[in-house]
Amino acid sequence: MRRPTTSTRTRKPQCRGPRTPCRTATDVVARFAQGAKTVVIDAPPEQILELLDLEGAGTLRITGTSRVRITTSTPHHQTKSPAIVVTDAAQVQLEGHTRCYAYTIAVIEAFDDTRVEARNKTTVYAVDRAKVRAADESTIYAYDQVTVHAEGHTTDNSRILLHEGAHATAQRGVTIHGPARSNTQVR
Repeated sequence: MRRPTTSTRTRKPQCRGPRTPCRTATDVVARFAQGAKTVVIDAPPEQILELLDLEGAGTLRITGTSRVRITTSTPHHQTKSPAIVVTDAAQVQLEGHTRCYAYTIAVIEAFDDTRVEARNKTTVYAVDRAKVRAADESTIYAYDQVTVHAEGHTTDNSRILLHEGAHATAQRGVTIHGPARSNTQVR
């Protein structure tokens, strides 16, 4: 029979918070303050969560039919803000220097200097100087000085609608509409 070994090194207990989704902005801030690696938001659609200058080293996942407004006032490389992932039928409004990754049928409204990586059947309304990278079957509505890059499987069913000074770089086969469609560069 083997004798149990004893170690002089003690294990640090794993600090795990509750795994239930957050439903309020104060819950989100509190979870990141406690050191959570992943914080999930699944709020009712009649409630809009307002998140300002989030700090944390993990991931903020917005799911379900949640409606969230996120503002980041300083550039991403100067702060330690969480990665933002938007999935399902969530609707998110981004302002300032916020960055996010959108999947499934999420709807994103991007303003100021935001950056969006759109995949699957997401819809992005981009304004001001936002930058959007689209793949799969994303639909992008671009206004003002927005930059759009369409790649990957976007040649199947993606659509880009350009207005005002917006411009796009796309692969052949991407459908581009709008009065500024001449601002397109084909790769």
